[in-house]
Amino acid sequence: MKKLILVGLSASILLATNGDNLIGLGAKSRAMGGVGIATYFGAENVLVNPAMIAKSKEMQVDFGATLFMPDVQANEVKSDADMSIMPEVFSSMKINENWAFGVGMFGAAGMGVDYRGHPDLMDARTNLMLMKFAPTLAYHTDGFSAGFAPVIQYGSLDIAYNMHNFGGSGINQVGSGSSDHFGVGFALGMSYDINQDLTMGLVYKSKISMTYKGTLSTASAPFVGFGIFPATFADDLAQPAEYGLGLSYNINNFNISFDYKKIKWGSADGYKDFGWKDQNIYALGGKYEKNGTWYSVGYNHATTPITKYAGTTPQGQALNLFNYLMFPATSEDHFTAGAGTSITKNLSLDFSLVYSPSNTWTVNTMIGPLTVKHSETSAELSMRYDF
Repeated sequence: MKKLILVGLSASILLATNGDNLIGLGAKSRAMGGVGIATYFGAENVLVNPAMIAKSKEMQVDFGATLFMPDVQANEVKSDADMSIMPEVFSSMKINENWAFGVGMFGAAGMGVDYRGHPDLMDARTNLMLMKFAPTLAYHTDGFSAGFAPVIQYGSLDIAYNMHNFGGSGINQVGSGSSDHFGVGFALGMSYDINQDLTMGLVYKSKISMTYKGTLSTASAPFVGFGIFPATFADDLAQPAEYGLGLSYNINNFNISFDYKKIKWGSADGYKDFGWKDQNIYALGGKYEKNGTWYSVGYNHATTPITKYAGTTPQGQALNLFNYLMFPATSEDHFTAGAGTSITKNLSLDFSLVYSPSNTWTVNTMIGPLTVKHSETSAELSMRYDF
């Protein structure tokens, strides 16, 4: 299992979107701004809202891959972590009139930069990658659906940089190499068909505790030595809990969907030490579908969870350095589009495109003023087979 996951992640160094989470899972969801709590997409709903797979009509298998092309710059220097590929596999099937089963394995989050060869940026290189495996069981009766998915998460974290004459220390390499960990959590969901056109959905995803031995503690140790931090950071970096509400409305061949989600970065181990704040996410998507072909557009907004410290104290400068140089999860607005069509009676192809326009942040850090620019483009192609 671990070897399989490593194959899927080996090429992934990416900047994600809502904090370090993808805005959506699957081509249809991403094409509609990341909605899916109350919108049925088939097997793609496995983790977005496990209750929705209860609407499965037959066995379905989805294979897909997302190409990420982030453009991150610090003081006009472009990060070399500018392209990655993330695979995903989903499947769902109806067991009987009331029960359905699904399973998904997919890259769900990540971020990182690579400024090696630039001593003015401390030769910083970071990489966080997360992949989830989620078997799902859902029940449906009289317009009401409920679903449960235990979630197994694999994560890998690497933080490294060079201290170039900081405090008269000469050139010292800091970093203990990458560390990985498995964590376990769960997702609960429900949906209710208010009438034949309007559906409401709710979802809750638990926190997943993760520990990356020797990473955060090693990276923060020099700052303790210089008296900036009172103690090293723990090596815990939990994936935070989140909850959400969705509405989906059908009118003729059109669908309009809206999702609201809240991610609890502010109480998640690790992220709270860096001053991350809880994040409100708003997603809106529209789809037109007829004769096996669909077209979608969408929009997703979430204010960055990163705190911008004034940088008037050494501690504030150091936290700005970690947040904006090493883990700049600063994307806020996302414009999406997509389309799909049936190739044969059983085979369909789906495509989505997500664009996050450039934003700019300037902060005070211990290496001086830092201006970070971040934009992102991603494209996903998936193939669906209905048995």
